[in-house]
Amino acid sequence: MILVVFCSGGCNRAAVRIPGASLDFPESITGYKAKTSFPYTIVVAPPADQRFQHYGERVAGTRWKGCSTDALWSGDAGQLIQERLVRELRSSGLFSKVTNTPVGTEDVVMRTEIHAFCSQVVGFIYGRVAGISALRVSLERNGKILMDYKFEKVVTDADKEYTGSQVSFIEQAMKVTMADSLRELMKDMLKRFEREATTWQ
Repeated sequence: MILVVFCSGGCNRAAVRIPGASLDFPESITGYKAKTSFPYTIVVAPPADQRFQHYGERVAGTRWKGCSTDALWSGDAGQLIQERLVRELRSSGLFSKVTNTPVGTEDVVMRTEIHAFCSQVVGFIYGRVAGISALRVSLERNGKILMDYKFEKVVTDADKEYTGSQVSFIEQAMKVTMADSLRELMKDMLKRFEREATTWQ
């Protein structure tokens, strides 16, 4: 558990963050490599940030909920997520081409709604930190919906997926858990894409 300084019990500790006390938003590389490459161009459209519409919704069957606190400060969550989706799709080798600009009518278009991308710190003296991600992703081609699915993942500082330190500033632990939850979500997403792409005509 992360040490929480100057706080009282039982509530979200996001307000205790210290600006500048952490590094840039961490990398979230899945390392996923597709076994099959499909002859499609996939266009990753800019994600729609709908987090405010989903505050308070439980995520991934856990007690953690979509929240208004994150460690991006003034950063653009949509741009960050789009960049990482593009990077992961390219490095996976799953599709012949990955772009964020439409090329032709045969392109597969990926549309993403951000339902949750945040972090919470709960506890007294020692806080449990959770990174919370939920993305609704749809794929369409020639006006036909190929897939529409909501991917969700929560990673806490107690989980094996957590890549940070147990001795950390709160803001940095928030960023790491957010990045870890996004990485694990994208890994699940890529696996599902590869499984379902075999059915596309």
